[in-house]
Amino acid sequence: MAQAADFNLTGGSGTTATATFASGGIGLNVTGPSLGGSLDVTRSSDGLGVSTGLADLGGIGNNESLTLTFSQAVNLSSLKVAGWDSVDRVTLSWAGGSRNLVGDGIVSTDTETLSGVVGTVFKLQGTSALTTFRLNGLTAVAAVPEPSTYALMGLGLVGIAAVRRRRVR
Repeated sequence: MAQAADFNLTGGSGTTATATFASGGIGLNVTGPSLGGSLDVTRSSDGLGVSTGLADLGGIGNNESLTLTFSQAVNLSSLKVAGWDSVDRVTLSWAGGSRNLVGDGIVSTDTETLSGVVGTVFKLQGTSALTTFRLNGLTAVAAVPEPSTYALMGLGLVGIAAVRRRRVR
C-alpha cells in the first residue's frame, strides 16, 4: 500500500502568490484564485487562507478559494481546517466531482475525512456569507497502482490467455 503524505500547512507569515510544500515524494502548490482574480495566499500559525488586501482576516471567506495542485494524481483522504464552526460552508471540487463540507458547531480545528476524492487539482471554496477558516493540513496518497496490483493483473491476463488457448485447440 502507498504511504500517505501528510502536509502540515501551518507556520510562516505574510502573503505569497504560491505556497509550495512537499511530503512523501509528492509536491503541492497552493494558489488563491478567487473572486475572478488572483488573491495572495496568506500563511500563519493556523494555516493557509487568502487575502483581498483590504481589512481581511486572511482566512478563506465567502467566494474565496484555494487551489491545490499536486505534482501527481493523488487520493485526497483528509483535510484539516482551523477556525471551523457551524457557519462555515465549503465546496471541495475536482475534475471527478465535488463535495460540500459543513462546519461542526464550535470554533475548532477539525479533520474532514474524505473518500473517492482523486485528482491532481482541487479547489476549496467558501460558499457562505459568514464562512471564514484556514486550511492547516491535509493527507494525500499517490493514486498509482501498486506493484502487487500489476502482478495480480498480469496473473489474470495469463489466466485469460490460457483459457482462450485451451478453447482454440
